[in-house]
Amino acid sequence: MNEVFSILQQNPVVGFATVDEHGNPQARAFQVMLIEDGKIYFCTGSGKCVYQQIQTHPYVAFTVTSPQYVSVRVEGTTQFVDDLALKERILEKNPTVKAIYQSADNPVFKIFYLEHGKAEIFDLSTLPPKRQNFTF
Repeated sequence: MNEVFSILQQNPVVGFATVDEHGNPQARAFQVMLIEDGKIYFCTGSGKCVYQQIQTHPYVAFTVTSPQYVSVRVEGTTQFVDDLALKERILEKNPTVKAIYQSADNPVFKIFYLEHGKAEIFDLSTLPPKRQNFTF
C-alpha cells in the first residue's frame, strides 16, 4: 500500500464516485486530506449531496493518474469519524478547507476514511500494464 499512498500524496485530487438515491453513479473531484495509520481520509459538509449519498451507500470508488501515467483505483467502504485532533490536522494542512469550515468543532465539518476495500495500480507506461492489488 505504500506505493498507493505515495501516488495519492503526490496527486491528491482524485475522481471520486458515489451512488445517488436513484442508483446512478455520481463522480466529482475530491481531495485526499490525510493518509494516516493506513487510512485515506477525506472531508465534506453534512449539507452536501455527497454526504447523503455516502450515508445511504457507503461503498465508494476513486481514481487518479500521475503525470507518469501510473493510475491508482481504490474502492471501499467508508467510515465517518468525529475526531477533533484529525480534523485539526486536516484544517492545518489545507487553508481552503479551514476557510470553509473554520474550526474542527464545526458540526457541518465531516471526515471519513475508507475502512475496507482494495486498491489497484496500473502502470500504463509499460507494456503490458503492471497491475498490483492491495487490500486494506
